[in-house]
Amino acid sequence: MAVIATLADVRDTDPVDLTPLHSTVDPDALDALVRVRNGTNGDIHVTFAHEGHAITVHSYGVVTITPEHELTADNHERGRDDDV
Repeated sequence: MAVIATLADVRDTDPVDLTPLHSTVDPDALDALVRVRNGTNGDIHVTFAHEGHAITVHSYGVVTITPEHELTADNHERGRDDDV
């Protein structure tokens, strides 16, 4: 629910207008992977693409969403800088 709510907010749209998350990733499996676990150190996170965005869900409760075109531009700029 948090992923779709956050993505809807980023896209300034109603959550019901988005493609269902289960068409990209199994929401129950995602919850199981990133659920906060007592006694674990570090972050467990999962990144996937949905609705033209790269979405990362962290076990410490943060969801980050980046438009895929920004990732492509960033990778292109890095590649160009590496060639110089």
